[in-house]
Amino acid sequence: MNAIAAPPRFLQVPATLLASVRTAVVGDRPPMEAVTVLRQLGYELGEEVYASLQERVARDFAGIDWGRLNPAEFWRAAAGFFADRGWGRLEFRDLHPAVGAIDLTDWVEAEAGGGPRGAHLTTGLFSALLERLAGSGLAVMEVPSGSADRTRLLFARGDILGQVYEGVRTGTPVEDVVARL
Repeated sequence: MNAIAAPPRFLQVPATLLASVRTAVVGDRPPMEAVTVLRQLGYELGEEVYASLQERVARDFAGIDWGRLNPAEFWRAAAGFFADRGWGRLEFRDLHPAVGAIDLTDWVEAEAGGGPRGAHLTTGLFSALLERLAGSGLAVMEVPSGSADRTRLLFARGDILGQVYEGVRTGTPVEDVVARL
């Protein structure tokens, strides 16, 4: 007998829970270990969010296979999905043929505190989502956004993001690194 997977269930909880989770994860861990755990939690969350986002896209674009949506339609549906659930505002930017950017404003995790600065849970979540969408290994990395009220995630193949990481690590602005790809 084949078991039928139950659809993902979502709870509405106060945004402050995220800061509590981040604080609990950090505990006595070294910062990089805490970041790794937060990203893993986000990745696992992304697996569940994927199915729910797929339902949202099917509802918003009835009759269209979500694999056939153009990027603007997909990102519009994704932005509505996350905004409706209280995460914040999301905007996709096509920085380079090999690199996409997700700009997050009023993003609940960025404002949460409780542990190492950054949207580590979100990075893991989008890693899982985009990996499932692409059907292959995409990597997601948080980079300096140039704005205190915005978080920026880049996504691309791992080797491409490795090049971006090396440039950013040496102090080169993200836009300059991406332009040189």
